[in-house]
Amino acid sequence: MTQMATDTKKMLVESGTALIPKLRDLSLEIDRNSELSDEVIEELRSNGLLKVLRPEIFGGYQTNMRTYTEVVTEISRGNGSAGWFVSLSNIRDYMISYAFGQQALDEIFGEGQDVILAGNFKPIKCEIEKTEGGYTIKEAQWPFVSGSPHADWFYFGFPVDDGKGGMEMAIMVLPRHEVTVLNDWNVMGLRGSGSNSVKVENVFLPEHRVSLDRLARQGEYMIEPLRDIPLYQTPFVPSLTLSIVAPALGLAQAAMDLHMERVEKAGIGNTFYAKMSEAPITHMQVAQAQLKIDSAELHLYRAVDILDDYSIRGLQLTMEEGIRMKADFGYVNQLCKEAIDLLTEGAGSVFSYNNNLFQLVYRDFLSMHLHGFITPSSLIETYGRVICGQEPNTYFV
Repeated sequence: MTQMATDTKKMLVESGTALIPKLRDLSLEIDRNSELSDEVIEELRSNGLLKVLRPEIFGGYQTNMRTYTEVVTEISRGNGSAGWFVSLSNIRDYMISYAFGQQALDEIFGEGQDVILAGNFKPIKCEIEKTEGGYTIKEAQWPFVSGSPHADWFYFGFPVDDGKGGMEMAIMVLPRHEVTVLNDWNVMGLRGSGSNSVKVENVFLPEHRVSLDRLARQGEYMIEPLRDIPLYQTPFVPSLTLSIVAPALGLAQAAMDLHMERVEKAGIGNTFYAKMSEAPITHMQVAQAQLKIDSAELHLYRAVDILDDYSIRGLQLTMEEGIRMKADFGYVNQLCKEAIDLLTEGAGSVFSYNNNLFQLVYRDFLSMHLHGFITPSSLIETYGRVICGQEPNTYFV
């Protein structure tokens, strides 16, 4: 890594770390209001934390997956919803940059505009037909569009005729004024992530704002200035999986931070322990939890560093390597859950209060933990199948 890249990484990660106290202070407000405030969005913008993976030619830092993951970890340690928002917003810059050509990218990023992207691949309703010069979207809807209240542009997946009697997936981009964000994100955790459904009706979609997922993954649409930049050679499937699990480590660290504050102040009910920190059970809980968090960190950064190394050297992950990497991410998710569960055992009855920050971290983590892309059992089972010489039981490899 060059000195300039090292300095950029240090600046971005330190900016994320510096926001932890403020994000914690605002966490209950974020949860209560079910949104990130304009103040938080402006802090993230002004510190450059929403353009970690954006191309330099469009005003971004064009870093790598290690820098991205460390930034997301720090923000998530401050607030889970903010970490999720930063994770998903940044990965979309990476995705859009290799999936669309110059005309679409110029429209999206304009003359250095500091835009926010939101989207989802799988629609729950999709009536789209091919017309001259593009497509007509009669009616379509996508759920779980994280960051939708703040987005300037949206990307969505949709099925198209593959010309062989079947269907394949395509990706579109639409400006905000052509979509309707529904206020339906009424959930248990990650309430501030703004993962509402988005509806589109009677909109013309020009051809240049559509790409076939199959060709995008092969670099078919990538513009010339980005072709030799390692970041945009990073494998798509592991990177997308990384974006979903990236907040996990920061949330587990937040749980440890908050629990350790409490063990020095609170006793253990119905015992003579005036401080939890004096009790052997606490020693076992915090030691095991910290070891699990440390192990999660090792698995996470092993995978992330391989992604960056392969991208720099122009190597392609084999199917087996990609499956192992996804298993790493699933195991990170599992280890962080186990660590937080251990700490919850010592949380006491104050955990029940909705104004308890530890409880909020737990709810935010659980909402992330349940995401289908990073279900530990599924990812680890698939890895075991490959180890045993069988085909993976998923098309998403």
